[in-house]
Amino acid sequence: SFQSFRVELAINPTKIISPLCYSIFRLEPYTNCPYSCRYCYARWYRSGDIKPRFKALGMFSKVAKKLDIRIPFRLATLSEPLQDAEERFKLSFKLMKTAKKFEIPIILCTKSDRIAKEPWKSLINSMAEDNLIVVQISVSSLDRNELELRAPQPERRLEALNAVDAPKVLRLQPLIPNYSFSNAEEFVERVKDFGIDQITTEPLRIERNEIEFYSRFWQKWSSYSIEGDLIKVDVLEVLKELREACGKYKIEFGLCKEGYFDLETANCCGMHYLDVEIRPTLRELYKELVKAGKIELDRVPEIFG
Repeated sequence: SFQSFRVELAINPTKIISPLCYSIFRLEPYTNCPYSCRYCYARWYRSGDIKPRFKALGMFSKVAKKLDIRIPFRLATLSEPLQDAEERFKLSFKLMKTAKKFEIPIILCTKSDRIAKEPWKSLINSMAEDNLIVVQISVSSLDRNELELRAPQPERRLEALNAVDAPKVLRLQPLIPNYSFSNAEEFVERVKDFGIDQITTEPLRIERNEIEFYSRFWQKWSSYSIEGDLIKVDVLEVLKELREACGKYKIEFGLCKEGYFDLETANCCGMHYLDVEIRPTLRELYKELVKAGKIELDRVPEIFG
């Protein structure tokens, strides 16, 4: 089995994501992110200046040569993979070229409109022809940008996503009630015209000492971490409305680490658009429970085989 290669290339399930997340293989081409979004979860894990991680390319190449099954890699999780530094270093472009060469599927996660520019656009389209890429664009609102002032305007991101010929996932991340939208159906109706195949959402989670700022948008909160330091917006009813709107407009719906499996209609990472092997999560256990009605704990290894 492959071990973690520092942070340039990480295979790193944690106690938080292990039970729920399919996407544990990730590539990190840059040390930091220039967007500095106020709500950014990655700020808890990174610091310092933006630098290219040149070692990521060599490490990924070594792993890619040895893989004999289609395991998707996420590009990226802790920084923007298509930030301005990419114009000079093209590390993400080179990582995607390596992925194409060795037929390694990529889940590209970005806030950048660079996906619609060359040479990235042509490479993305070429990879899509070989069923090797899903493109995820992240927004927190269509009309407001004050929490992510340095990122491209939301509509520019959606227009860029619409310009590529690949499976398209809109990540509503984070979902902040009364900031992200005031009406779920109106939100979905607007984004459907950009060729969106799926909406995946992750409600806002913050440190408890930030609650005063975000309480202007929402008042209902619940614990996110066992220690109690992290809390999240309590938005089950909003999620139900969003799921219903997606169904009306025939858009798939996924949730990131929320656990409301009955609301999901698709793999949260978009892996169902790719021919890949996935790791079993609590979702699979939930599906077995639904089919069987109940399950003995000692049967879990048998089911996941």
